[in-house]
Amino acid sequence: MNVYFDTSVLVPAFVDQLPNHEPARRCFSSFTDGEHTGHVSTHSLAEVYAILTTLPVERRVSGLEAEAIVRTNLVERLVVVDLVADDYMDTLSTVARGAFAGGIAYDVLHVAAAQKGACSRIFTYNVKDFARLCPETIEIATP
Repeated sequence: MNVYFDTSVLVPAFVDQLPNHEPARRCFSSFTDGEHTGHVSTHSLAEVYAILTTLPVERRVSGLEAEAIVRTNLVERLVVVDLVADDYMDTLSTVARGAFAGGIAYDVLHVAAAQKGACSRIFTYNVKDFARLCPETIEIATP
């Protein structure tokens, strides 16, 4: 099965100081074990790095640690879906037609990457927003 990981699942999968670390870690491990194919977007690489390095946790994640997490766990274990300018413009059209504003545009980018990667499931902790954005062909799930 092709699955897509939203940033809301990826970050806690790698930061043991977050309350949802264990379910996120187990989900990530289960769906990157070779039986399934995990996907992430190019946009997510920067998004995960940015969040990791600014988390208000006791043991801060340094830039070098965040880069290693992104490289080792995302780039080397997942299919990285490359979104190009046309994908971004299609996303903006979707957002504008839906009368959405603000950060939901980033969620639509994740949906576009999941579709481009032929994913049948998106793992996210942001179920409410993804449920209204995803086509019926993509299941929304939490870890």
